[in-house]
Amino acid sequence: MSAANTPADRRGAIHEPADLERIAWSQPMTPLAAAVVAALTPAGAALAQQSQGLEEIVVTATRRETSLQDVPQSITAFSTADIQRQAFQNMHDYIQALPSMNLVGVMPGRNSVIMRGISTGSSEYRTDSQVAVYLDEQPMTSISQQVDVRMVDIARIESLPGPQGTLFGSSSQSGTLRIITNKPDHAGLSGQVEAVAATTKGGEASYDLNAWMNIPLIDERLSIRAVAFTASEGGYVDNILGTDLSGSGDNADVVEDDWNDYDVNGGRLAALWTVNDDWDVLATFILQNSTAHGTWESDPELGDYKITRFFDEYREDDWYQSALTVTGDLGFAELSFTAADFDRDINYEWDNMMYEQWRTAYYGPYFPLYDTDYSNGTTFNWQGQERYSFEARLTSQGESRLQWMVGAFYESVYDWWFYGALVPGLTSTDAWDAAQAYAAYYSGAGYDVQYPLPPTDIYYQETFDKKIKQTAVFGEVTWNLTDQWDVTGGLRWFEYDRREFDILEVPKGLPVSGSYDIGGRLDSSGVSNDTVMKFSTRFHFDDDRMVYLLYSEGFRLGGNNSQRAAATGLVPLNYGPDKLMNYEGGLKSEWLDNRLQLNVSLFHMVWDDIQVNADIDDAPWWLGGTLNAGKATSTGAEINGTWYVTDNLQFEASAFLADAEFAETFMTQDGDTIPEGTSMPHSPERKLWAAVQYTVPNLDFVDGELWLRYDTSYQSESYDTWGYAIDRDPEGIVPSSISANFQVGMQLANDLGISLMVRNVWDRRNVNFLSNYGYGEFFGDPRYNAITALEKPRTISLTLRKGFE
Repeated sequence: MSAANTPADRRGAIHEPADLERIAWSQPMTPLAAAVVAALTPAGAALAQQSQGLEEIVVTATRRETSLQDVPQSITAFSTADIQRQAFQNMHDYIQALPSMNLVGVMPGRNSVIMRGISTGSSEYRTDSQVAVYLDEQPMTSISQQVDVRMVDIARIESLPGPQGTLFGSSSQSGTLRIITNKPDHAGLSGQVEAVAATTKGGEASYDLNAWMNIPLIDERLSIRAVAFTASEGGYVDNILGTDLSGSGDNADVVEDDWNDYDVNGGRLAALWTVNDDWDVLATFILQNSTAHGTWESDPELGDYKITRFFDEYREDDWYQSALTVTGDLGFAELSFTAADFDRDINYEWDNMMYEQWRTAYYGPYFPLYDTDYSNGTTFNWQGQERYSFEARLTSQGESRLQWMVGAFYESVYDWWFYGALVPGLTSTDAWDAAQAYAAYYSGAGYDVQYPLPPTDIYYQETFDKKIKQTAVFGEVTWNLTDQWDVTGGLRWFEYDRREFDILEVPKGLPVSGSYDIGGRLDSSGVSNDTVMKFSTRFHFDDDRMVYLLYSEGFRLGGNNSQRAAATGLVPLNYGPDKLMNYEGGLKSEWLDNRLQLNVSLFHMVWDDIQVNADIDDAPWWLGGTLNAGKATSTGAEINGTWYVTDNLQFEASAFLADAEFAETFMTQDGDTIPEGTSMPHSPERKLWAAVQYTVPNLDFVDGELWLRYDTSYQSESYDTWGYAIDRDPEGIVPSSISANFQVGMQLANDLGISLMVRNVWDRRNVNFLSNYGYGEFFGDPRYNAITALEKPRTISLTLRKGFE
């Protein structure tokens, strides 16, 4: 940056696309040194060039264009160049390099995201997510199945740890993850084609083909941008021959090597119409379809990347998003309005032998309804989400010391699933005879139960339906007290109208025990509203050093449990909202003539009235709900640094150090006591990341440059659930992990790039997910107990990339 740029100038700067192109491509972009470029930056421009130091980069995480180093909160970001240079393909890839984020992933599309250690586990399906995931301007959040957007032609990824409630709403309780696509550019025709071939140790080959093109149709008025991709990731987990728990059958018909393959296809089409000098209209449509076969889990008793399953498992995940954004320059302010529609369908069927046979052995001798004769059944789910959102913002412009933003938001979300268990030949089991006897009794007693029950293989089914309507108004005001010191205040008022119900039947047609009088239907509804606040202040010592203090709040709304469940006294009829208060201070700085960047954030977060799923052993299916469970805290530090030792050698590092624990003792519905100081599940105390990159410019033998890069990440151990944390049970520990990647590549003058990458260089067996079922232990079988999802074995890929203008 030039000495003429004062802090006040930087805060108000609006960069034109040409400026952003200069910033984006003047040096190797990194998540810490450079962060984020604007959405209009062409990804096909030349990559790593010589640089005289760190460049000022503009981000939009605060809903207005602001220098990354001037934002008074913790932010980590990746640009288009970062995503391309580090070969990010999915959520697992980039979260490894994000200091404050943790991913619990079983397989593609089944992702739980945790920020700053705020977590009650990865298996909660009825509470709202604590981390919001945004695609462009629309939230698309799902607590245990966060959407995994394919990283093709993405403008930037922004990670905002800590509550973002005033600007991003409910699910931003502990943070927000933003994925922002590249938009059409009137500057000219451009594009890129990329091909990737890969091989995995002990597994199958993989490929990835993708391309994008930017096409101006009417000079400076109408342009489109089209993206397409197809990829197939080969399997590496073997489904090996074995018997079931009862010893009555084997899986010979589905034995297969490398059976966990994954295919993903999709595309994007965006059109930008510049109506006149003041008004733009942007329309986008994004589509992604994926299919996963097999399982990503391993059975330690059988060896790494080996499992015994009795069904050819699959998972299909298809979604699309359409959006329309209108932006206008009113002179004193910018007006923007976005309407978006997100629709997602998930369909899967998985092996359920372990639970089916355990249930028969454990309950069958005493309750014939549970005796399905040691069948090898499956679990199925048809699930969907429809989400409509509308947001309008008015953002001040000009040189005034008073800057402000006001907005309104409306969202309608419809979630549903049809979940159950299939038992082939159910009508020939003792469970079916018992079900017919129950049906005869309750039908004769006048309840709404059909007798005889129609034949079916559905042993258990649940129909779940949830509708939420959210209305909110929000605003922020910044007052520049001097050229160096300003204060900001923010407020969001929101109201939620929630309705949900379950219909539970065991088997299909027979309402679960104790709910015959209501046909198995369990209803809950309610309206709630609240307000969250934000306050920050920052002080610039000079152009390169700034300190800030921040207080922010995040929330999840409360709700109602079913009346029948509440009548037992084991779960409450109503549960309240839980709120997260964040106290944060930090330093953002550049040193050594803008060659060294060092950012530090210290935080203390208080999570009050934690919402948890009621988990009651040996309780009927209908007895469940949500309750409030005391207080927790997370205290720690985030450190990010980049050092350009020379124009060609750079080091990067980030560290997350925190202690996330329950701050009060409370008792679960099962009577277990969670003492004060218990670690929160999936909350590692340390996460470290580092990278070194060296560029050899002006090669003698070819017109281009050579670059080499090595990065490594470390994550300390954590507990799978709070139950294991209470007992300090080693069986529940997710071990610490170390992962590393190596790349070497050449960028040639004709915009041709070639690179070789080795993922998981040291072929580590890092654990992404751990589940201790204990089903095998009940049968005296060492298998089927501690099931793990391991990191993909060492994978070597070759990438060819050709850009054009």
